[in-house]
Amino acid sequence: MNAETRWNLHFVTDRFAWSEDPLLERLGLSPLRMDVGRPFLLSEGGTLHTPVNAFFASGRMRNLSAGTNRKYAFSLKTWLNFLQLRGKEWGMAREEDLFDFRFWRTTDLRNPGRVSGSTWQGDLAAVLAFHDWATERLCAARLLPLAERGSWDGRARSRDPRAGSTRIRSTDVKWLTPGAFRLWRDVGIHGLTPGGSERTRWRPRMQGRDACFVEGLYSSGLRIQELSSLVLPELPEAGDGRGFVTARLAGRCAKGGRGRKFWMGRSALEGIWDYVETERAASVRIAQAEGLYEELRERLVVKGTSSPGVMRVVREEGSSARLRLEDFSPSDRTKLFRETATGLEPLSLWLNERGLPRKKMAWYKTFALANARVEKFGIQRLVCHPHMLRHSFALRWFAVGRLIWERGARASDRSEDFRNQFGDTWSLVQTMLGHGDVATTKNIYLEPFLGLDVQFLLAHSAQDPEAGTAWEFVRDDPRVRFISPSEVR
Repeated sequence: MNAETRWNLHFVTDRFAWSEDPLLERLGLSPLRMDVGRPFLLSEGGTLHTPVNAFFASGRMRNLSAGTNRKYAFSLKTWLNFLQLRGKEWGMAREEDLFDFRFWRTTDLRNPGRVSGSTWQGDLAAVLAFHDWATERLCAARLLPLAERGSWDGRARSRDPRAGSTRIRSTDVKWLTPGAFRLWRDVGIHGLTPGGSERTRWRPRMQGRDACFVEGLYSSGLRIQELSSLVLPELPEAGDGRGFVTARLAGRCAKGGRGRKFWMGRSALEGIWDYVETERAASVRIAQAEGLYEELRERLVVKGTSSPGVMRVVREEGSSARLRLEDFSPSDRTKLFRETATGLEPLSLWLNERGLPRKKMAWYKTFALANARVEKFGIQRLVCHPHMLRHSFALRWFAVGRLIWERGARASDRSEDFRNQFGDTWSLVQTMLGHGDVATTKNIYLEPFLGLDVQFLLAHSAQDPEAGTAWEFVRDDPRVRFISPSEVR
């Protein structure tokens, strides 16, 4: 493959007028929407991939989350470059090309970057979505041979199911017990030794913020996109004395667009408020002193609320509108500001050292640095990634519920009322995670407990025990990380 035909992936970093760019005008791309964050493919020779770029500018993709757009973009880049290596244009692809692509992605030993079955499922979804759209919107004749062979005719019934994955590896999923999480947090985020003592020459950067974020993930079971998109008005108070506080996640920030309730432990919530009043406030003061917020383009200043969840927003040029906070996407939320006695302040909860909203992708660096610190201390098999905390949240609550059930909840007069309201164990954890299908909760998040036939009550427990019947069922599972006494001496 030469440089001219190798496709590279880029993302729009700022809004601009297509009509003002003569090169793009000559290419005939002026009608395309290219919002901030929109993916687009460009060859090293400077050629735009018009069909794929039009696909990501279409209404279909604009209505999907930024995360989905990003995943589809990487998958399509890989697919198109694979076809180029075979000397084929995308419009001439055949069914056998898709099967060969699957083999290369998942099985071929010559490919050092083989992927799991779940990743391949994402690749397949992206490829099919693009070719479906192209069949309907672009020159159908170019895809007619595929339609005749029943590969991509826009109807799922004619697709060969063998193109899907037959080996999605549930063993890729890992869980941390409460003790394992605390050890990872203390060593990786707080910089303590495994025995709990402070390290000399430890110079953390936004340590409090990072600790609050990982605690928030573990305490709430939210996804990284969901927690990172919260704004100050959505953060509930933590002073009512309850063990857990109920809050609401906006639909535009939730996976699948389904807004829902979520629950967060009071101690985690209090830690977040401490961060707001200390590290976050210091970052805001730095930005205000530098006049950074006034330099930002397309900022939206909230001037008050007319009703719960409805804000009066003033744009940079002075026009105003009444908008619902529920309707703001994660990227749009980073543009929201409020006026304070000391100047403008972002509504975004999580800020970087300069006082600007912290992007979702930056949190992965936090986890990578923490994992490197844990590894440096020689602690084996203690690696944490953001989604692992969501899985661990589910495992923890299943185990806590099982323990409480064993302690006598079965005999409670109120147990039947709780069962009628929440359903069985699986359904309760499904509600806490916000899953649309309880099968996801059972088969992926709580797979170590599939052998148990148990019901339990949702209860507020101050303990995170790693002893008892429930934990013993998974103690020998190598995917669940326990902590031995020798590791914390």
